[in-house]
Amino acid sequence: MQFESFERESPTINVSALIDVVFILLIFVVLAANFDRVREMGVVLPQADSTSAASPEAQTLTLKADGTMLLGDAPVTREGLGQALLKSRESFEVLVLVGDSKVALEEAVFVFDEASKAGFESVSIATRKAD
Repeated sequence: MQFESFERESPTINVSALIDVVFILLIFVVLAANFDRVREMGVVLPQADSTSAASPEAQTLTLKADGTMLLGDAPVTREGLGQALLKSRESFEVLVLVGDSKVALEEAVFVFDEASKAGFESVSIATRKAD
């Protein structure tokens, strides 16, 4: 008696679908990494209930969470801040500190001290209205 034999097909994996999934995951990782970097570039202002509009004629000093400083739009180092403020004082009388909420109080005190040495009449802190 002869039995009918079945030929077994070797299993195959559709590689093109696997490549599609890998590329989609790669795109997701690249986009997520860029969004995280963009979020870190911004400054999250501290909240306050009482706020008032800042003078448009004031010089701004931005303190980012990573410690970088911008006087107006120009980057400035901690060591060069005093000279930059002295030069800026010739055009401005008021300094507005735009500091991230994560900036240490020590950095704010350093800026106040340097602004006082440069001769600024007042230094204000930028805040956002509490939710």
